[in-house]
Amino acid sequence: MPRKPGEPLKYKEIADDLRRRIDGEEFPAGRKLPSERDLAAAYGIAQGTMRQALNVLRNEGILTSRVGSGWMVQEWRPIVRNGLKRLKAEQWGAGKSIWDVDVEDRDLTPEDVTIQHLPADAAVATSLELDEGDLVWRRDRRYRLDGVLVMRSTEYFPDDLARGTRITQTDTGPGGVYKRLEEAGHKPVDFQEDLHSRKASPSEAQDLSLAVGAPVVELVRYARDASGRVVGVNRMILDASRYIFRYEFSA
Repeated sequence: MPRKPGEPLKYKEIADDLRRRIDGEEFPAGRKLPSERDLAAAYGIAQGTMRQALNVLRNEGILTSRVGSGWMVQEWRPIVRNGLKRLKAEQWGAGKSIWDVDVEDRDLTPEDVTIQHLPADAAVATSLELDEGDLVWRRDRRYRLDGVLVMRSTEYFPDDLARGTRITQTDTGPGGVYKRLEEAGHKPVDFQEDLHSRKASPSEAQDLSLAVGAPVVELVRYARDASGRVVGVNRMILDASRYIFRYEFSA
């Protein structure tokens, strides 16, 4: 029977149901799923449609597959980092954390949070379009997800924008630093993210509990206000094995 206009695609419905069953531990992490043929029979669909649904969950990092071994539930689900959704103003502007887009109801914990008021070195000054030695605020911390170290984040903000706001405090409040910048009259309206994949340095490997030479992604984000001024820079070091980078947009 043809699909009615607006009716969800069948394979997406099946993927949603399987995701729910996996989240409910009907299919525990590290365990093998029933065969494609058995799953298709259980759902009353063609095997090709079943494979489409399974591929959706593989692309989300929930499942993995090997030829001859079938489908298995990942023991640790990667973070699907949606670079466009997380930076939309309706996310942080509504007082939500941009992390909510990535982690849903998983346990995310910042640690080793440090805040410093210091002169900008040459690299930071260039990033923020300041003069070397100008005062900036530095926010630095690591993140654990489900108990696993996944990222080191180091942010810098010009002194005149951050001074007197909660950017200078451990808890930046609802909506985080971008909401505080908006309240200060410098709402971020443009973002740029530069990604560089490379091997972890010895210090980075130690910091994130990685093997020496493990792959990391260095991601630098620039936030600009309506005047084009750079109002914040964030340099992140991410464990590449823990992330899927996703960018959804319409042509």
